[in-house]
Amino acid sequence: MIINNNIGAMNAYRLLNQNNLSGSKAMEKLSSGLRINRASDDVAGLAISEKMRAQIRGLNQSTRNAQDGISMIQTAEGALEESHNILQRMRELAVQAANDTNTASDRSAIQAEIDQLTKDIDRIGNNTEFNTIKLLNRNSVSQAEADAIISNLKKWWLKEAEELVKAGFGLEASDINMKVEIFDNPSNPAAALVEASFQSAPGNTIGTPDITGQGSNLTLKINLAHSRPVNGSSDGGSGPQYISRVMAHEMVHAVMMTTMNFGDLPIWFNEGTAEFIHGADERLKNSIYLAGGGLGATHLDAGVSAVVNNIGSGNYNDWNGTSIDYSTAYLAVRYLDWQIRGTQDGGRISGGTNADNDGIKAVMDYLKNNPTHNLDSALSALHSANKISFSSTAEWINAFKSDINTFANMESQAGIQLNMNVVNGQFAPETDTGSIIGSDVTGISGNAKTAETILPQTDGTNATEVDQPLSGFTIAWPSTSELQNNSDLKIQIGANTGQNMALRFGDMRSTALGISNAGSGLDLSSHTKASKAITKYEQAISFVSSERSKLGSYQNRLEHTIRNLENTAENLQASESAIRDVDMAKEMIAFTKMNILHQAAQAMLSQANMHPQSVLQLLT
Repeated sequence: MIINNNIGAMNAYRLLNQNNLSGSKAMEKLSSGLRINRASDDVAGLAISEKMRAQIRGLNQSTRNAQDGISMIQTAEGALEESHNILQRMRELAVQAANDTNTASDRSAIQAEIDQLTKDIDRIGNNTEFNTIKLLNRNSVSQAEADAIISNLKKWWLKEAEELVKAGFGLEASDINMKVEIFDNPSNPAAALVEASFQSAPGNTIGTPDITGQGSNLTLKINLAHSRPVNGSSDGGSGPQYISRVMAHEMVHAVMMTTMNFGDLPIWFNEGTAEFIHGADERLKNSIYLAGGGLGATHLDAGVSAVVNNIGSGNYNDWNGTSIDYSTAYLAVRYLDWQIRGTQDGGRISGGTNADNDGIKAVMDYLKNNPTHNLDSALSALHSANKISFSSTAEWINAFKSDINTFANMESQAGIQLNMNVVNGQFAPETDTGSIIGSDVTGISGNAKTAETILPQTDGTNATEVDQPLSGFTIAWPSTSELQNNSDLKIQIGANTGQNMALRFGDMRSTALGISNAGSGLDLSSHTKASKAITKYEQAISFVSSERSKLGSYQNRLEHTIRNLENTAENLQASESAIRDVDMAKEMIAFTKMNILHQAAQAMLSQANMHPQSVLQLLT
């Protein structure tokens, strides 16, 4: 028997401590309801459950984010509901103003209400906000798409267009400032346009069709709604309009605006020369075979006649900006070019004896050298030089209408039929641009050239960006902040990076809706103007309907998103609970066991402490 080391007591004490520790852990788990209270309870389980907790909290916050997004959408959609009501009233007023039973004073009263309603459309667009964020005066431009457009403009689109205008028309701007703007407006059918300030003609206000002189303050506007930089094409018009062609078209406008009396030239001439620079395309093809009533080559005469009859008087009020308008303008300028070239372009029906191989360039030279003169003056000068047989626009229009079918079907002008891509007697409505004769650059005559040859569709991959690619213009590019301010609003609808949804709010102000005229409402002062206003209001109503439909689809998506997020969070919470929560019944069994063992160990420790005292009996 020994007394220095009480092994039994030591063993009982060790087990008592273990029982105390296990009992404390069981008590902790029962008190917290958690199986894992610290990393030592389950190392892997803690790591997994913490990741799940982060996901769960992220999903719950995403649900709240999505609900905030719905609130934002409902704010915008509610404002647009009132815009719709206003537009319906404006259209009603336009219908009323179109009735010639109204006197000038009646229409003036209608105009006053139209002007006020237009201002309220702008007020709604400018003042509708959610959490101080403006919703309806945004440009809705995707910065990524805008960056791609700007990159290609700097690389080759603008430079190529400027060089083509110089080669084709001998026109070149000098020291002109031009601003580039990018917008996104499906209601505006233009893929791109050039705007400028003009001097008003006597008795008229700025912004009306009656303008004269050269333009200033040029702005090149590109509409992302119809332009995509990936393949260099856009969806404007009746067929694909390659952006390089659109840029060439707009560059003609930009240069003509700054070198001649652009504001006093007929709109068919301005648009026709812009179309002429790059040659015929799908728009002309489609216009002719649709107007002709069929696809067969036998319908060419009827198709061309129907298109040409659309020219009317050639003034602004006859221009509606439709595909057939552009097709007519192209044929008109091409016919003028053909008449000036005469026998040097394969023959003509009638004209002067002094043919000029410069063709339409001869007109451009006159207008450039006489920047205050108009087209009638140019035609009169060419007539005096015995280059053409007509001396005025009116005489030219009559000749154009009477000669066009002969012009289109002459053997030397087979290029027009090539442009229609006649195969086995049928117009093939495919999207290639066909061949072009004599309308790309001055000096080319009789040689069929493909659209790809005239305007190569290079992707600019190996080109270098040049901040100022033009020799005659200084470009002011949109700043990064301008694009960022108009970028999509991102709603974080997931727990992780990149799990977001873009909300794109359009510009719902009067200018974007196409119902503003120099800061006022559309002019309803005559039957003709009121009738055109009806169409514009219909388009605006359709645009707002489209925007509201888009917002409605956003809201429906977010509602589905919320249900999905809630379901995912619930399932993930169940998984986290299985790892982290304690089984109370099972833990109570363990706790009871530890309590019993604690009492037994305590009793045995007492007995073990008493055991060495028996040694004293040996000493008595």
